[in-house]
Amino acid sequence: MTKIPVKIIEFLDGDKKIQEVMIDLVDSIQIDGDPGEKIEQFRDKYFDLVEESRNIMPKDKSKRKASHFWKIGKLLVDFNKSIKNDFEITNFQQAVIRDFGLYNRSVVGHTLQFGEFFKKNEVLDLVPMSHYIELIWKANMLKELGLFDKEKKRLLDMARKNNLPPHKEYREELNNLAKPIKQKAMKH
Repeated sequence: MTKIPVKIIEFLDGDKKIQEVMIDLVDSIQIDGDPGEKIEQFRDKYFDLVEESRNIMPKDKSKRKASHFWKIGKLLVDFNKSIKNDFEITNFQQAVIRDFGLYNRSVVGHTLQFGEFFKKNEVLDLVPMSHYIELIWKANMLKELGLFDKEKKRLLDMARKNNLPPHKEYREELNNLAKPIKQKAMKH
């Protein structure tokens, strides 16, 4: 069975804001079983997730910490795994930005990777999100070198010892760690 494309929309009905899941009638024919029931289950799962995220992420952006972003990322990663064989949200980025209070497309991507690449015990609010993002940007290169887990541990140790460099300095440290991969890519 192919994935069924769905779109999560929001519109005003008078003064009331309505959020709904849309599916093309032609696509609904491809759903095994009762399409209405499957869409309703998907809808409930998605909007339950949205509600759960609103209890995690502070509305005041100045109060948001790394652990908030990790929890949202983990929710989204788990949700995507649960629907991966059945549905594809065609406006995923837009819906997540709107419904989860994330800032923009790149933050959605970072948040998803954060939830995927890190375990709960690898997230400290002592570490600013900017440092985690720097590490996420270099994750694939560091994984290729077998250094990603070691670097996660080093980052947490630096934070616990109150020895965390400014994020631009940390970026340079990561660039130096990833140099063998960059040099290898330049040779080919």
